[in-house]
Amino acid sequence: MSYKKFIQFLMLAVIVLSSFATTSSAFAWSVCGTSYIIQWGDNLSTIANRCGTSVAALRLANPNLGYWLYAGQTLWLPGAFIDNGNGYATYTVARGDTLKSLAARYNTTMNVLGNLNGINNYDLIYEGQRLTVPLASTNPAPAPQPAPATAGTYTVQWGDTMRKIAGRMNVNVNDLIAVNPQLWNPNLIYAGQVINLPQSASSYTIQRGDTLKIIAARYGTTLNDLLALNPQIWNADWIFAGQVIRVR
Repeated sequence: MSYKKFIQFLMLAVIVLSSFATTSSAFAWSVCGTSYIIQWGDNLSTIANRCGTSVAALRLANPNLGYWLYAGQTLWLPGAFIDNGNGYATYTVARGDTLKSLAARYNTTMNVLGNLNGINNYDLIYEGQRLTVPLASTNPAPAPQPAPATAGTYTVQWGDTMRKIAGRMNVNVNDLIAVNPQLWNPNLIYAGQVINLPQSASSYTIQRGDTLKIIAARYGTTLNDLLALNPQIWNADWIFAGQVIRVR
């Protein structure tokens, strides 16, 4: 074999091998399924590349995602389907979906999907967008329900669970879950996440940056009333993160 033919053969082999590598990469996303558990060293960009989606779609699919990711955290991916247990489900739009195709898939109409999700332009949905879909065409759209009354917010700490927070705030855990409908899985909360507190909350754990005036405003009360409820505080300017005070 001449040197020229050898070089041509070598270049052809490189092209063939490259095409195999590209194909393998293109289909690698399928192993992610509809959810992904974050590993050490992951960031949204690497996860998006690995799972064949985009950072913007990941953020749409996980609206409570904070700035920091942590190992063990679960992300929803486009195509995720979650039965809400009330005749409706939450579907995360995947690449190539249209409102028309989703209406056909769930045996409903674009008007129903539009009304359920506040969509005015039926030609515009986004990868990663979460949509409420009916599980049966006979199910009527749910009547609007008044939002549960809340009494301020709480920032989740390391090691917290909804049950621990409920105990700390002296509230029923079911009431705590009810005022946080944005939590798809109440068992999956993370440090730094902000959750609502039910109106029945009678205590509050002070966070960094809090002052009694800020807390009083948050709970619709006054600084003097807070001091009256917490006689252990002898100086209104001396409170610390982690301190538990009564607010009602």
